[in-house]
Amino acid sequence: MTDTPQNIKELQLKVWLSRPPGERLRQFMEDNASLFQFWSMARKQDHRTPDPSPEANGADPVVDFPGGENRQGN
Repeated sequence: MTDTPQNIKELQLKVWLSRPPGERLRQFMEDNASLFQFWSMARKQDHRTPDPSPEANGADPVVDFPGGENRQGN
């Protein structure tokens, strides 16, 4: 955001970096999952935007893999 003063941004970064790496990773993963879920739900509610997931286009996520091979290497 552009309305946060630089000194506050520096304090936020200092607090964030003072956390253990495992906690920062866990928080990142939780935030990422929440954002993905939010945008998935928003996409489903907006019928003008196509769902880019392979499953929505009729592809089997285990069999249809880029490069013509499945994930088991067959």
